[in-house]
Amino acid sequence: MKKKVRLNDKIFEIEVKDGKNSLDVAVNGNMHRINLSKKCLNGFRSLLIDGESYEVYCEQKGEAHFLLWIGHNCTEVKFGEALGGGESDEVLSVICAPMPGLIAKLKVKENDKVAKGDPILILEAMKMQNELKSPKDGTIKEILVEEGIKVNLEQKLVILE
Repeated sequence: MKKKVRLNDKIFEIEVKDGKNSLDVAVNGNMHRINLSKKCLNGFRSLLIDGESYEVYCEQKGEAHFLLWIGHNCTEVKFGEALGGGESDEVLSVICAPMPGLIAKLKVKENDKVAKGDPILILEAMKMQNELKSPKDGTIKEILVEEGIKVNLEQKLVILE
């Protein structure tokens, strides 16, 4: 059965077929094989998509509405009826901590305009400084952390619109 899915601002036609140990997924007619790990660590699952590994976390927001984290990037996913109607088309991206650490430096302020790839903040973990970048063009809607605080894995740091 084919379904329409909205990922952020794009609509895709998806068809899923169960395989023996995997799923065969057609996205706009292009086939992909997906293997999902049976074990879950802190809410994350490991996916193999066409042989490439991804760590994924999914949060259900409504019956057919989900937030999908791949690394520190968040994608809004809507299925079927959740695509249309009176729902706002505003798309939010949530930047989450990809590891526990210390917020060493915020490089943006609320209401700043950012382009995809612009630095958002520096997260220090295991004596290494990791620069987290904007996953898309947008505006900083909310900063949920301050410099000098410790954060946990998956903790929400910044919301973009």
